[in-house]
Amino acid sequence: MDNILTIDVEDWFHILDIPSLPPLKTWVKLESRVVSNTIFILDLLDKYKTKGTFFVLGWVAEHFPDLVREIEKRGHEIGSHGYSHELIYNLTPDRFRRDVSLSLEHLSRITSRPILGYRAPGFSIVPETLYALDILVELGFYYDASIFPMKRNHGGFPGFSEAENWMTTPRGNRILEIPVTPINWLGKKIYLFGGGYFRLAPYLLIEQAITYLNARGKPALVYLHPREFDVNHPRLTMSLARSFTTYVNLKQTRSKFEHAIAQFRFSSIETIWNLFSSDSYLIAS
Repeated sequence: MDNILTIDVEDWFHILDIPSLPPLKTWVKLESRVVSNTIFILDLLDKYKTKGTFFVLGWVAEHFPDLVREIEKRGHEIGSHGYSHELIYNLTPDRFRRDVSLSLEHLSRITSRPILGYRAPGFSIVPETLYALDILVELGFYYDASIFPMKRNHGGFPGFSEAENWMTTPRGNRILEIPVTPINWLGKKIYLFGGGYFRLAPYLLIEQAITYLNARGKPALVYLHPREFDVNHPRLTMSLARSFTTYVNLKQTRSKFEHAIAQFRFSSIETIWNLFSSDSYLIAS
């Protein structure tokens, strides 16, 4: 079966909630590595004839529009990752609406197809920020992929259904919610398929977990960032714990990822859910 491949397209300095985070107005002065790192991912996906969903930060789309064009040209889905890479629970509803609207403005100017999906920075749609789903519906989104159904440093929605499902929002709207896919291990939920979890876990465990989910008719959802494929990108100052989770095993990302896409089938969210079929798209419209 097809598993879900997602890439959050942001740069090495887009790290959440650390004192050393450079202010947004200074980002243009920093050495950007997002283009070369994303192109590496695209080339690897071409090698294995694999497609995915790329949630592109609006700031990246504004400053590197040709990168967004290249992602779409190679047959991948483009989604929104917001504009300024801020945790939703640190924003007011109005600020959230402005942030997502700005990302849509830049992405829609570049892409040839509608932007149907959104992912929040840090999976920061939590019980207290469910209002965001109504705003996404208002802005024309068909699905959200921002819920992490277990505890984590940012975001986290313990108790949320692990299966993809249609959600009724606080205002009674409907939106397709595609959460990450944890597995149950020794009575606890664990997640192995993205970020530091993916880099830290032995590949054999990742392989067994994907096989386990697929045997039960469930797709594994993988998420990674271009910076995770770049061993030599600059480092930001942060606590030892954050530094560990942010930078651990960067040298293994490429090989693990290539093993995964060579061994298992992956596709984009729009393909798996057939979002551009006549029936599905009429609902989205």
